[in-house]
Formats: sequence, structure tokens, C-alpha cells
Amino acid sequence: MRALYLHIPFCRSICPFCAFAVHGDKAGLHGAYLSAMEKEIALSAAAFQSTDTHDSPSAGENGVESIYFGGGTPSTLSLPEVSRLLNAVRNAFTVQDGVEIAFEINPEDATREYMAGLASLGVNRFSLGLQSFQDGTLRSLGRSHTGDQCAKALEALEALQAMQGTVTPNYNIDLLYGAPGVELDSFHGDVEMASSSSALHRSAPHISLYGLDIEPGTLFARSPATVKWNREHQEQQAEAYLWASAYLRKKGYRHYEVSNFCLPGRSGRQNEIVWDGEEYLGFGPGAHSFSAGERWHNRRHLRGYLRHLEEGSLPVAYRERPTLDQRANEELMLSLRRDTGLEISQWEKKYGHPWGNRRAAVVRRLQEDGKAAVGSGSLALTPAGFLVADEITALLAESV
Repeated sequence: MRALYLHIPFCRSICPFCAFAVHGDKAGLHGAYLSAMEKEIALSAAAFQSTDTHDSPSAGENGVESIYFGGGTPSTLSLPEVSRLLNAVRNAFTVQDGVEIAFEINPEDATREYMAGLASLGVNRFSLGLQSFQDGTLRSLGRSHTGDQCAKALEALEALQAMQGTVTPNYNIDLLYGAPGVELDSFHGDVEMASSSSALHRSAPHISLYGLDIEPGTLFARSPATVKWNREHQEQQAEAYLWASAYLRKKGYRHYEVSNFCLPGRSGRQNEIVWDGEEYLGFGPGAHSFSAGERWHNRRHLRGYLRHLEEGSLPVAYRERPTLDQRANEELMLSLRRDTGLEISQWEKKYGHPWGNRRAAVVRRLQEDGKAAVGSGSLALTPAGFLVADEITALLAESV
């Protein structure tokens, strides 16, 4: 068990594009929620230990390598509350000394004092949910922070670096393109600012880029004007993505996954463990897990999640054991989302499926269209291929 995910569902305001399992933040909810998550961590560790074949209980031979606080908004938690959850993890699982502890944080919460406190608890990677440095874009996305707060968050990271004596704080910046009513030059400015050194900050070691998707059930999905804008500007979104990929690669970033770019040695450990098909456990409403050949996800709604744990049972909403063909398709999908691509012969041997003439013909067409590159037995997508990675996976997948 190399990776653990802790979902913190609380948000001071709900973004109109958000489809995650989130809940309005109320001070009175934190205590009950943390108690429930402590119970879930302990119950999950016990269940994992019962199926673990290693001598080291709960975490396998080498221990947990990655702990990720996601949301929602983890930075709604106080430092004692974060400490409480980390203690619960360490009491239940063997954790490596060099564990990467990543923490999503909103710009308005990213003060020097708060981040220094997190660092003292072991947090060594921050993920800043900026979305944009531009006030107009932030208003379009319904975000509550400002461009000035984004700049101050980066200043606080620089101050943290000085306090710790490190070369550069390990952090990620989230940027979103395709905001309603926002033109490309605004996004270009965001990418340039995130990747360039200035008097306020150094180039971000990791940048994640996300195109705006209109997800069912969100506020944006209930806005006909926003849906219309998104539908009519898909070509602009593709242009923004391809421009950003070319720009960042020229700046020395590795485009190592569809949405993720990093400077050398700064890739996200949690993501890579999941993309490698390794086991992981998720805690909290809507959290997903994969272990012992099974995958499952928790109930999304906070009330149901709390009720299950009050009764002493895990809050699982759905559980399945994927078939071999399903696993083959999942590995195909995860591999094609990464710059390292798919080792075809290894995939054939692992799942017992010949690559065959049908797939070879699809790959030839992808090469001709500039969407794929084929090496010595490997297949990797280009940035143009990343844009349609899901469609390409469907073309190459096993029917199940």
C-alpha cells in the first residue's frame, strides 16, 4: 500500500464548475467528520492487514510513500486538525521516512504562518488551486480569491523556502482554461506567469492545466449561456492546450501526463503511483480505493458517510473486482495518458491479448495524423493525441 488519499469535503463556497463530493463548510461539522475519518482509517487498515501477505502490518514491505490531502478544500482545516489526521494515519499504517505529504490549499489560506505550520507537520508538497492570476477569469469561474492573493501565496512559498533553507519549495499550480467569456491571451498570461521567474517567485516546479468541462449537476450545467459558450469554444480550448504544451516544453518542463507538466525531478508521487496501477486507499466521502484486486468508492453524501461510521461499518457505496479485460483496458488508458506510453509486448504478455492487425492499423492512422509516436515496441501519444486520449483508448480497447 504505497499511497493514501484523504478527502476533505468542506468548501467555504462551491465553485460553479465543481462536480466533486463537497459540502459547505461549517465549524460544527469538523469534529464529527474527523472522528469518522479516524474510524475509517482504522477499519481500513485492519481490513488491509487481513489480506496483506507481508510481515509489516497494514502497509506492505516498504510502507506508505505518499499521503495526499485533497478536496474540497483541505485548507479549511486548522493545524491541530491536520495533525490529528496525520496521527491517525501513522497509528494505523507504516509510513516511510521519506513520505511525500501533499496538501491542496486555496490562495486565501496560503499564509506564511499556515504553510510553515503544515511543513512542521511533515507536509512537503503544496498544490495551489489558483486557476488563474487574472481577476476577470477568476470572477468568470466563480472563485472567491483574487489575483493579488495568488501573488501573495507565491510570496509566502518563497518565504517558506527561505525559512527551511531549501532550493525551491515543492509545489504545484493548478490553472484552468476555457473560462466563459475569457479569451486566449488571458490564459497565455497565466501560463507565462506560472512558469517564469520574477522578483516575487521562481518558476513553478509543477503545473497542472485543466480545460473547463461542464459536468452534470453543476451550476454551470444549469446555465444555458455557459453551456453554449463551452460548446462553441471547444476548438479554442484545444488551441490553448497545444500552445501551453509547446510553450512549457520549450521552458524545460516535461509534459509527463495529459494535464501535468513538471521540471526535472518534480513529478507528483501520488499521481504516478495511481497511474502505475499500484494499490491505494482513499478516505472520506466519494473517495476511491484499489486493493487486493478490488476497487470501490465511498458514499458521496456527508450524512450517509457519517452514519455508516457511527455504526462501525465502512461507508462503501460500490465495490467490484475488475475482470482481466477490464484491467487490460485500464492499463491501456493509464499508459496512454503518460509520456512514457505503453509497452506493447508487456501488455500482450500480461493480459494474453495479441496486439493484432486492427490495433496496428489504428496506430498507423494516429501516426499519420501526428497523434502518436511508435518506438521499439512502445506506443506514446503526442500532445495532439493527448487531446483525444479517451477516444484513442476506446479505439484500442478490448470489448468487455
